[in-house]
Amino acid sequence: MSSLKYTVLALGLLAACDQTSPIAPQPDLPADDPRQAQLLEAECTIYFAAVTKLAAEGRAVGGNPTRGCPPEAAGIPADINAMVSVPPVTAGYPQTMYDRMIARGIPADVADEIAKSKAFWDLVAKRDSLLADF
Repeated sequence: MSSLKYTVLALGLLAACDQTSPIAPQPDLPADDPRQAQLLEAECTIYFAAVTKLAAEGRAVGGNPTRGCPPEAAGIPADINAMVSVPPVTAGYPQTMYDRMIARGIPADVADEIAKSKAFWDLVAKRDSLLADF
């Protein structure tokens, strides 16, 4: 096989590999802090619920939102349905979380709905609470 064929094959393999980044730890907490695991699990429950919702609707995910998530987070229920009365997504962590959902391949319309959900705002409150104790 010529070197051009190897190059094309290598580029094809790289393109097929999962390019979704792992979930970044909270910069305000030490890397080995157990609260990191709590926040990761809460965030991952949202990703697993979003993947399940999209699959139920017959829609594809443009990435791998659950990459880097602990598998046990898949079994934790998360209410990602939009609430009737919701606070607006504000700067800081709510916007960061919204941007993470988009970056991980969750379609914007589903991310918009999740950003109005109990699971989303429970995660924001949990993060604020854990950081307040820091």
